[in-house]
Amino acid sequence: MSEMGGEMAGALSTNRLMVFDVSGTSYALPIAGILEVVEVTGVNCVPMVPRDRGGIINWHGEALPVVAPHLLLGGTAIALRAPGEAQPYLVVSDRPDASASLGLPIDFVSGLVDGVPGRPHDNQVVIERRPVDGRVVSVIDPRRLVTRAAEVIESAAT
Repeated sequence: MSEMGGEMAGALSTNRLMVFDVSGTSYALPIAGILEVVEVTGVNCVPMVPRDRGGIINWHGEALPVVAPHLLLGGTAIALRAPGEAQPYLVVSDRPDASASLGLPIDFVSGLVDGVPGRPHDNQVVIERRPVDGRVVSVIDPRRLVTRAAEVIESAAT
């Protein structure tokens, strides 16, 4: 592969979005903000945080906070799965090359698409909606997602 080909491939890989579903709604995050997709068996409770709001998961020996997706993205409230029940999670970082910030429970990953997220225009977690393969996908800003999760965790603990 030529050097130019390698540069182009690198640029394409950083301009990809991972599409996933939560409660029947399709979302996308830049893959640069996703460290891993993991399947975890159960969420551990945290004192002072109601189980329907969040908890923690064990991610490679680290306690990773989890927040119920409806509190971050809106939509229908779904219960986080109890210990013993496997669930897929996106391990999200708020910055490229940073450590994990959040475990986002999802239903499933539906694929990757090329494209750069639009420019944020307000303080919402969802920064744009775009058609992908005949459906509308809500594109999420990873920094705003992590900031919103911190707000939810702080309000739940008070």
